[in-house]
Amino acid sequence: MATMGGTKSHKIPFWELAKGLIVRGHNITFLSGFPADFHLDGLHEVTPAGLVEFIHNYTNWDLLGSRMAGEMPIKPWDGLRYAFESCDAMLGDAETKELTNRSFDLAILDGAYPECLLGMVHQYKIPFMYINTVGFYTGSLSVAGNPISYAITPNFYSRFTDNMSLYERAINTGMQIGQNILHSYVMRRTYRIVRDHLGENIPHPYEMSRNVSFILQNGHAVVSYPRAFNPNVAEVACIHCKPARALPKDLEEFINASGASGFIYVSMGSSVKAANMPESLRRMLVKTFARLPYQVLWKYEGSAADMQDLTPNVKLSRWLPQQDILGHKQLRAFVTHGGLLSMFETVYHGVPVVTMPVFCDHDVNSAKAEVDGYAIKLDLETLSTNQLYKAIMKVIHDPRYRNAARYRQNLLLDQRSTAMETAIYWTEYVLRHKGAYHLQAQARNLSWWQYYLLDVVALYLLSLYVLVLLLKRLDFRTEKVRSLHVTGPSSPTATKKKAKKL
Repeated sequence: MATMGGTKSHKIPFWELAKGLIVRGHNITFLSGFPADFHLDGLHEVTPAGLVEFIHNYTNWDLLGSRMAGEMPIKPWDGLRYAFESCDAMLGDAETKELTNRSFDLAILDGAYPECLLGMVHQYKIPFMYINTVGFYTGSLSVAGNPISYAITPNFYSRFTDNMSLYERAINTGMQIGQNILHSYVMRRTYRIVRDHLGENIPHPYEMSRNVSFILQNGHAVVSYPRAFNPNVAEVACIHCKPARALPKDLEEFINASGASGFIYVSMGSSVKAANMPESLRRMLVKTFARLPYQVLWKYEGSAADMQDLTPNVKLSRWLPQQDILGHKQLRAFVTHGGLLSMFETVYHGVPVVTMPVFCDHDVNSAKAEVDGYAIKLDLETLSTNQLYKAIMKVIHDPRYRNAARYRQNLLLDQRSTAMETAIYWTEYVLRHKGAYHLQAQARNLSWWQYYLLDVVALYLLSLYVLVLLLKRLDFRTEKVRSLHVTGPSSPTATKKKAKKL
């Protein structure tokens, strides 16, 4: 297993699938840029030092400050260079090079950016799968031949839903085409690096990625959107979700201090560091929480000494057991950034939510939750204390939000098999059938103009044009013959003219 993802959340689906596979006798090597947090028999985690250092330096960002200022959280060039620079850091590391001397039966890669690792897989000569960790990303799905309509598939960086106006469809299409063009440029740079490290005989990343055996899609019609997929795609949203367990004693005592009124949970996930937020936002949150008649659990990575103005109803912690908190009967609302895994957990536990999107897919995740009725989406650029306070109170006291969350919860849980069971079945299916290549669609080998029949349209238009020309030519000749027949020497008109002249 391997992920080149730049945030730690990319590891979670892999961890969960690894746990499920290990108990069935599989041995797993897992490569990522984040050191292991725990030991698990049967799981060997490899964290190349070069990749770890690169990601650490790359992600030293102020996402919240940029979003509040109306700026792009990640500069365009930074977004582009991550792919090939992280690839160079990973392939050039000694731990990675040691892996090339080992043998494996199957590779499971992160579909958000698998291209660098495909060179290693090509050398192993083994089948490979994807876990599409970014649920709204369509790149790896499209290359595998799945239908991706820009009319109903919102770009993962957009704020759209699947119900778009003409203007929104135009913008969405432009974003998709623009990203495809930029991606092709990034792949050229990545391809050069892969060949430098692994040899000149490595095929182009696009050519290799078409041969993916199976894709575990981190989505579901209930929490993302209904989509058409080929037989080698299965949805496994919430593979990491699990029932809540009892909370540690200190957290339970803090919650119980609120009595029947309950508490609120605040977390901006793993990629957005709350400790790096602008001072203006920190004061805004502190003032808002002070007004609330609830206890507030706040995941905050900074020092509590920086919060001298914090009121007694707020408890800070660098880490909190999120799913155990979301499943607590006293929880009234969740305030978060709109990360995909957090939104899945929200539905799984049936909790209303207030989102403050920051970057990447946060906006499109939040837009879906708002359409489904269990969330209120706020904009950090225009956020005020009063606005945040009203939003929190509304999702708590308006029963429509909790009812919508529980309705989605029932839909998500009403499945023939769990996401984990589905993922394990298809992984072992690919192993049993040596790549399961019979599930691949021929569409993966078609260019985009062939897939959308543009070459056929061009052929028909050309044929129609030729037919019209032929008809015009035939009509012209018919008229000419008719004219000659009517005005010829033996015609009545010609005889009359000749007689008149005589």
